[in-house]
Amino acid sequence: LHMAYPTPLEKSNSAARLARLFAKAMSASPQKSTLDAWAFSFDLTESTQGLDLTHEVTDMLVETTRELRSMRALLADFGVPENLLSYYVTYPEQAMVATNLSAPWGTTISNYMKDEVLLSFAWYAYILPEEASTTTNEELGALTELLAELEDALKAPGLPRFIVDTISKHLAAIRRAIRLCPVQGTKPMKDAARALTTDIQLDQDEIRSAADSADKSAMSRVGDGLYKVWKKTAEVAGDADKLMKTGQQLIEMATDVIDKLN
Repeated sequence: LHMAYPTPLEKSNSAARLARLFAKAMSASPQKSTLDAWAFSFDLTESTQGLDLTHEVTDMLVETTRELRSMRALLADFGVPENLLSYYVTYPEQAMVATNLSAPWGTTISNYMKDEVLLSFAWYAYILPEEASTTTNEELGALTELLAELEDALKAPGLPRFIVDTISKHLAAIRRAIRLCPVQGTKPMKDAARALTTDIQLDQDEIRSAADSADKSAMSRVGDGLYKVWKKTAEVAGDADKLMKTGQQLIEMATDVIDKLN
């Protein structure tokens, strides 16, 4: 039996996010495979199956390992001795390696997710400072709805392939950032918002040219949806003020396309 250990629900830093992730994984049945237990902790079990599930879980575990190592480096910067990090941080990383994914979750718990390991992450969460930028499930839900609306708009006939492919690439990146938020916080969202801003700025001439030959009503709906998604992504990332200045060309492009087509 495992003791009850505190989960830092109110904290916002890498250790707190990892502690919450591990706590959720610990609630999975010990009879499940380690792969299925991690899939449960990442909320992937209902949306993905088979080989796709394996790929998505593996991708999430790679990103979780990066967050784990980033946390370790930050704790070392704050003066936490190496002997308080090596054991407790290395063990969860071992639980996430690909060779252990087929093992029963109960075995992985016994080998790598011991009580003292889980307790250490609760302590780490109180050592590390709070992050300035945070988000909520409600904000992520609102962004997900806007993504769905834009994806629906991209299915309309009469849209140039260049525009569909360009925007779809960024929608996939934003969806991935949403999945990573419980592990890495708002940084992936900030990266996605800035990548969208940069690409639209670089490709604005091609986008305007493609829009000239597009179905007017379909392009208007896409331009409006793109702006809403970009703005909400920047807000969720806590980067709206900076992007509202540096991303002015995106606003002008979307507005120009919509006004020109109406």
